[in-house]
Amino acid sequence: MVSSQNHADDRSPVALITGGNGFVGSHLAHRLTELGYTVHLLLRSTSNRDNIKGLDYKTIIGDLRSAASMSEAVSGADYIFHSAGVIKAGSAAEFHKVNADGTENLIRITAEHAKHLKQFVYISSQAAAGPCQKKRPKSEAEPPVPVSDYGRSKLAGEKVVLRYGDRVPVTIIRPPAVFGPRDQGILQFFKAVKTGFLLKFGRKEPFVSLVYAKDLVEGIIAAATSDKSIGETFFINSIDEISQWRVQELIAEVMNVEVKPLLIPIPLLKLAGSVVGGLDKMLGHVPSFSRDKAEELSCRYWLSSSEKAEKLLDYSPRWSIKDALRVTYRWYENHRWL
Repeated sequence: MVSSQNHADDRSPVALITGGNGFVGSHLAHRLTELGYTVHLLLRSTSNRDNIKGLDYKTIIGDLRSAASMSEAVSGADYIFHSAGVIKAGSAAEFHKVNADGTENLIRITAEHAKHLKQFVYISSQAAAGPCQKKRPKSEAEPPVPVSDYGRSKLAGEKVVLRYGDRVPVTIIRPPAVFGPRDQGILQFFKAVKTGFLLKFGRKEPFVSLVYAKDLVEGIIAAATSDKSIGETFFINSIDEISQWRVQELIAEVMNVEVKPLLIPIPLLKLAGSVVGGLDKMLGHVPSFSRDKAEELSCRYWLSSSEKAEKLLDYSPRWSIKDALRVTYRWYENHRWL
């Protein structure tokens, strides 16, 4: 079933996804296909396509850094979902080049060539808003205070998108930590739990917001197909507040293993980020762990409120965290990631 919006002709609406072969983008692509959309994916010729095997889609070869390659991609789109970006980079400039400059290329070409566009959805990050100082979920109205180069680059991308709001119907989504099948981020916690450890970054219990990938894509699609979302920014969560330690306990429960705490002092965490990041740079690799990431992990409250999405978009999560972690664990096992 296609979205509730009416279309003048009988064709399926065309959804262009950048980064559609990535973790979030691939979940979005699969769900849109199920709903009857015609899915176009903007990919590089070298893009890994493991996440979209078996998916019915049209490939458009292009690159966010090359404006000339994107005019064809955007011209026939009814909806554009900008999911492409980098989450690991060797410098602030590299983050900015893709997450801000690449976004500016795309939105500018969209304004020039996407004449029948209904919505441009920029998938940003909670990192753009930054952490909370207290144990109170942050709203979209609060000033953003990113603490990492990644977060600052995503906020710069948001500002670029909003500058075109008088020419393009735009919406911004800020997911918190996203997990689910095909994710390699929370996989590290599953691996730690499998070895019998519950990771504690610092002695004070940290709290986070989380979203399961399937909940997130429902929220993204709800935003894309609602007139109430135009010009707005939304947090989309499965849960607004949960202890990071409790998440690992739930992982242990679904894996049926016992865990014991492994304390990693914050100064040691930051030192590890600096050392690992520095060594990776020396070897010419994208940093697998960095001081930037350690800075994010050292913040105690990564909390956001999805109340606005619930009110304006009628969004509500469909999955409990434990059930979603169980599905994720089974996927990791079946694909031999654990």
